[in-house]
Amino acid sequence: MAFNRNGFGQVEPNQLSAQKTGQIYASLPLDGDVQVLQNGEFMYYSYADKKVTAEPTVEGQEPMLVFNEIKLYEPFWRTSYKDFAMIRVGDNYVTSRLATEKYGDGSTTPGQYQQHTDYDYRMQGVAPRMFKTNIGDIMTTNMVKTGEDVTYEVGNLLVPVKNTESKTLVLEKFTPATTGDKPTGMAWVVADVYTMPDGQPGLKVQRIQ
Repeated sequence: MAFNRNGFGQVEPNQLSAQKTGQIYASLPLDGDVQVLQNGEFMYYSYADKKVTAEPTVEGQEPMLVFNEIKLYEPFWRTSYKDFAMIRVGDNYVTSRLATEKYGDGSTTPGQYQQHTDYDYRMQGVAPRMFKTNIGDIMTTNMVKTGEDVTYEVGNLLVPVKNTESKTLVLEKFTPATTGDKPTGMAWVVADVYTMPDGQPGLKVQRIQ
């Protein structure tokens, strides 16, 4: 069955070591080319470039998991985790947009909002929260490549691949060019074809390299 997503990407942290090791980073601004950043995507925390970007600074640099704290300011009965993302508005951002309002599967279109500039305490800029993942980490997510011709099964290997439209890294199925080929960097294995807490299709995955 095709794998599709309603709304923005979600992450259920079954066992993410960063919550114990403290390998959580949130001090660099997001690359200005990224208009919408969803939980479950991957980016490089490029301290040398002073930004969170989809391009590594040096060969072998490892991407980190986007896992922002979910803040939804619409009435609770109108929103859920699927409605959360960092949506750029000029030099600032908003954190939610109802998925029914043209923010469907994989949307990268910025919203039309009035930027708040009259309050000094409002953050000017977009600084996402990034988790360093380690081998053995387990999460359930629906932030993977979707489509009518995309399916997943237990044992599939997933690797982060740059999406040219969103300018972020998204997990997708690793397809070896020849028999025996293995991923060269980060890889996750599908441990279960599962569901998200809201009932949408999801994948329980474990990092294996």
